[in-house]
Parts: sequence; C-alpha cells; structure tokens
Amino acid sequence: MFSSNLLIGIYVLLLILNGYFWYKYNQRATSDQKKKEGWNNYYSLATVFVLVLLAQKLGL
Repeated sequence: MFSSNLLIGIYVLLLILNGYFWYKYNQRATSDQKKKEGWNNYYSLATVFVLVLLAQKLGL
C-alpha cells in the first residue's frame, strides 16, 4: 500500500516537473528553434507516458 501511494506521488511530481520545464522551454525558445530541436514532441510524449502510468496505478 505504501509503495503504491509513493509511486502515485512520484508520478504526480513528474507531471508537475515536466509541465514546469515545458513551460520554461516554451518561454525561452523561438518557434524556429522549437521546430528544429523537437523538444515539444519530447515533452508531449513524456506527459502522455506519465499519464498512462498514473492511470494504470490508479486503476482507470
């Protein structure tokens, strides 16, 4: 039970950190730079991946 709650907390923390870093990246990078680097795709995939893990842990 404890490890399950700990993992849920870690997943939520990862979502918050991922969102924060994505927000900071979007403020700093130009649109051309975003297209060339592809970090927006990384942040999108990371968010979906963590959401899937969280949904599995919550039993949704």
